[in-house]
Amino acid sequence: MTGLIQFLSKIQTFNLLIVKKSELKSPIKEDENKQAYSLAHETHYYDSFTYKSEIRVLKDMALIDLLSLNDTSLKREFEQLKKLKERFKLIWTNFHEHYNEFRDEYPRNFIFSIQLDYLFIVNNLQSDHKDIYIGDEFVESLHDTLKIRDKFLSELVSEIDEILHPRETFEEWMAKQKSPEQVEDATAELSQKIPYNPDAGRPKFNHQYIDDFLQLIKTYFSEEHFNKLAALIKSGEQPASQLIFNGNSNKLADAFKQLYEANLIVGCNKVELEKWILKHFLYSNGDKVNEYSEGWLSAIISSDTKVCKSPILEVRMKDKVPFLVPTVRNKKNSKY
Repeated sequence: MTGLIQFLSKIQTFNLLIVKKSELKSPIKEDENKQAYSLAHETHYYDSFTYKSEIRVLKDMALIDLLSLNDTSLKREFEQLKKLKERFKLIWTNFHEHYNEFRDEYPRNFIFSIQLDYLFIVNNLQSDHKDIYIGDEFVESLHDTLKIRDKFLSELVSEIDEILHPRETFEEWMAKQKSPEQVEDATAELSQKIPYNPDAGRPKFNHQYIDDFLQLIKTYFSEEHFNKLAALIKSGEQPASQLIFNGNSNKLADAFKQLYEANLIVGCNKVELEKWILKHFLYSNGDKVNEYSEGWLSAIISSDTKVCKSPILEVRMKDKVPFLVPTVRNKKNSKY
């Protein structure tokens, strides 16, 4: 089980570096010789592109180990992996509560506030943390490495879930029937009681508000991607590739969450809404296009935490009728 052990150890261990502030990618002029935490080496945020590939390989090795287990052992390991997923959801919730996209410097107790040291292994964490600078570069790097770890853990859990609970195709179901007559009768009964519904679990937008919503988010998409977004929302037309949201990652998730909670999105639960966003959207804060992660979205949409300091819109009520209000944009004076 070496592969599984290496994978689980890797995604649960954070190796902090202590550098001079002058060594940061976006150094602060004041107190350049002061010490600062860095995690850039564990992300692909700047120049380190091997970390994500390393996690991917370890995940594949872990899967090979798990496939060698009998059903009882595999189910036991699966339950442990699900518990680890819950810890990632908790760290995302804590992260969102203390994250601010407009902040250049964070409190010195940031790592302890989000319970990173409690939920995972954090190497080189200094006891005298009051003297160690924590800037937005560190927080963004932490955000990125958490996403990488969460992504491949979720993939491993999904792959094991599919092995333990394979989906039965219609052809397999028919093959189990005892006679052609029973197949015909059962098929007719199934078509009457449980008609095929391709829209099941897919978000459905209240048509009365679609144009207002699209107008509010239009500037966050290229013209090509905006047209595809309009087709997706209005008619369910599936885009050939994911749509890129040009803005802070939590803005789009927050907008969809507000619509859902105001019943302007129906036809799905929050988990299905999260999967829909994962499937259809990427985001970009600048030169780099990023993926959303399952745990990150869950901490925004399925929790009560208000995580967006600069939302695109607000849903307000007047005489019990909802209406969409644009918000004033804030801009962060940084390189992110």
